[in-house]
Amino acid sequence: EIGLGARKAIYRPFPQAVPSAYIRNAEDCLGTFPLACSKCADVCERNAIDYDDQDQIIEVRAGSIIVATGVDYYDPREASEFGYTRFENVVTSLELERILSSGGPTEGELIKFTDRKTPEQIAFIQCVGSRNMKRDIPYCSRICCMNAMKDALIIHEHFPDAEMKIFYIDIRAFGKGFEEFYERAANLDKLSFINAKPSKIVEDPQTGKTVITYENIQTGKIEKEYVDLAVLSSALIPAAGSKQLTEILGIEVDKDGFIKQLDPCSAPLDTTREGIYVCGCAISPKDITDSIADASGAAVRAARHVMKYKIEREEEEIPQVETSGAPRIGVIVCHCGINIAGVVDVKQVADYASKLPHVVFCEDVQFACAASTQQEIQDIIHEHNLNRLVVAACTPKTHEPIFQETVAKAGLNPYLFEMVNIRDQCSWVHINEPAAATEKAKDLVRMAVARSRKLQPLQIRKLPVEKDVLVVGGGITGIQTATDLAGRGLKVFLIEKNRELGGRVSDLSTLYPSYKAGSHLIENKVKQLEELGVKVYTDTEISEVNGFVGNFEVTLKSGTEQLDHAEPLKVGAIVVATGANLYHPERGENGFGIFTNVFSNEQFEELIWRGKHLEIDGKKPKTVVYIQCVGSRNPKGNPGCSRYCCQAAIKQAIALRKMGIQVIILHRGIRVYSRGAEEMYRDARGMGVLFIPYSFDKPPQFIGKKKASSIVVEHAKTQAIIEFPADAIVLSLGMVPREPESSYIAELLKIQRSSDRFFMERHSKLGPVETAMEGIFVAGCAQGPKDISDSVSQASAVAAKVTALLSSDTISLEPIVSAAREDLCRACGKCVKVCEFHALELRENQAGNMVVMVNEALCKGCGTCASICPTGAIDIRHFTTDQIEAQMEALLLD
Repeated sequence: EIGLGARKAIYRPFPQAVPSAYIRNAEDCLGTFPLACSKCADVCERNAIDYDDQDQIIEVRAGSIIVATGVDYYDPREASEFGYTRFENVVTSLELERILSSGGPTEGELIKFTDRKTPEQIAFIQCVGSRNMKRDIPYCSRICCMNAMKDALIIHEHFPDAEMKIFYIDIRAFGKGFEEFYERAANLDKLSFINAKPSKIVEDPQTGKTVITYENIQTGKIEKEYVDLAVLSSALIPAAGSKQLTEILGIEVDKDGFIKQLDPCSAPLDTTREGIYVCGCAISPKDITDSIADASGAAVRAARHVMKYKIEREEEEIPQVETSGAPRIGVIVCHCGINIAGVVDVKQVADYASKLPHVVFCEDVQFACAASTQQEIQDIIHEHNLNRLVVAACTPKTHEPIFQETVAKAGLNPYLFEMVNIRDQCSWVHINEPAAATEKAKDLVRMAVARSRKLQPLQIRKLPVEKDVLVVGGGITGIQTATDLAGRGLKVFLIEKNRELGGRVSDLSTLYPSYKAGSHLIENKVKQLEELGVKVYTDTEISEVNGFVGNFEVTLKSGTEQLDHAEPLKVGAIVVATGANLYHPERGENGFGIFTNVFSNEQFEELIWRGKHLEIDGKKPKTVVYIQCVGSRNPKGNPGCSRYCCQAAIKQAIALRKMGIQVIILHRGIRVYSRGAEEMYRDARGMGVLFIPYSFDKPPQFIGKKKASSIVVEHAKTQAIIEFPADAIVLSLGMVPREPESSYIAELLKIQRSSDRFFMERHSKLGPVETAMEGIFVAGCAQGPKDISDSVSQASAVAAKVTALLSSDTISLEPIVSAAREDLCRACGKCVKVCEFHALELRENQAGNMVVMVNEALCKGCGTCASICPTGAIDIRHFTTDQIEAQMEALLLD
């Protein structure tokens, strides 16, 4: 419990630990000598306790190595001004996570350690250790801002009267959906954001309050804030032992202490030694989404070194559970920590479920998805001879496959499993109505049990797989994806709409933080494509796509007649890497199209190629002004952060300062997060670049006629009105989806788009590069704004997922598809017209009658056809009419 509570000498690290085995700490254990205890060994039925067990050195022969050592938390005792450990009500963000956890020392109850009461005022202090040269931590820890907001929202949900404040330097909400999350937090009436770095924290001896001292930027006065609990967002630092590990492996560490990349842009997952790769927070602080993408990418990179070694999969024969006879239903109701149990009376729901017809077993558990619970579920199925299982827990979108796999391992057909979402549909939406939420949970469980009685076993279909892959988009992401796939021995087709490969990267004068030319990066990558035999088609687009996962047929069209065959490509998977566009301002927006000295950042990148000979209107400019967030964090363009803009502007600003040109950057919060970017930001300030904040509702004003001679802006923090001359004005344009290509591809491939109109991933953490359509993947800026390093890492991640999909000779297809009854079909054709997947067609049967036929390989089981059929001739397996009617009848029961 990281010092917050006591534990026994034998313990399980946390409820969802993998593996879910207990650990015996020899230092705390009484053992057998000199004080004979051995109670754990006496009660262990499996004889798993060995007091004489010793550490062993194990030698493993490996063809490649992946370093994924993660990070540690900075110890804020080194920042003594914050009073950590001197004052009990000063905790770290990690300690707060344990306090809020139902499996933590307080069982999810938020308390002060001085009197065990719920705190009424809470303060979050950001950047404790981070961005601090004195602490030798010059970088941004990347996760802290969003983590503080997440914790604040959790606290507000469970303790709505608590007032909270977040002290920050810059809010770094740069990920997909982060800006919306930030806005949600900022709109809480109980949460306020204070732009200040506290100088010290002390405790008031009279009231016991925690006193935070800081400078009010607007007034310039020193102020104090009195709170009950202060939370320190500590920096993420390299994992202990990283330096020693790098010496053993013969790889290098960078000046920040993290593992050194071979090249941050072209090879972000490669270390300085061939065959050894790195991912996640071993590179630098990262959030979960980027760490998972890194992990997949590193896996495919490492696998290229061991291609000749292939382990054949062994199919395990599992005795099947007998499903005939009366239903014997088991029900598991999950607490999900306090996510569900904090609102819903889980034990009451479980007790209610145990009395429902045909329910022979019912139990409530802390975490149904934990590895230990999964094993218990398999044992329960055998012990109670269950032939149906209902789990009331979280969303089926992410957890249903986990439980289906679990019951399948026990020999129960996975389609005899039913899941109830009592988190999203009960505890989350009815957080202030616990009694109503509990009653609703009972209704949902009753409906699920009724439906489960009608479930029938279904069999997964297997079809042969095409091993070739189509990559759509020839920018840096598409090139890297094709390279990694070809390196794994797959035949790859790469198509690009334009005449040249490389996209915008090839036009960049320099790349941060390496400062190498973008054209050089693309040239090297294209050489790798040629060496690996990737078939490249430029000036080419997709015209038609048919088929399904493992068996797509893609027809291409070319503007240069370069296609060497007219037949459709047969591929097993499709990767969408079409990139993004830059926002195009309307005429007059920030002076664009009106003033001759207003440029986009892309246009100015081309001008910077000229180096010392940069001229505007025939002479060298004295002052260049950048305006950030043009088309970003704005409903007119990208509602979120475009991630690249601040870093790109700072890179250009440094280049301009080296030419002796003054630079002013007008911003709405500097968001630099990539490795080396914070240091680049610091260097720019040291070189004299001015950073002036402005507000979204008070944009800069331009003075001049044909040419803007100066800019007037209100300082967002001091409200001072500032006017300064401008020889050139650069608009940092946000990234937006590429149109009309994105709309065309979304319609062609039947893939979804997020609210920001970028392509939607299956799950932000569990499936960051997969789409909802099996066999179709997305990477790079097509999925959302990214810099080059993250795009290349995600490209490798896609390659790993595609390789895994096509590693088998067959593909498994869901049996949840349409089924037509010929005796009821009157061949009206309505179902054929509404089917988006072309899975239905009218054909003549053996009796000579026209009836609808279902191509099960193409059917996605959406149910549109069943809903429109006027005669009830079409049903959806696993969602049949009688199953749905059973649910509805159960809903209407008293």
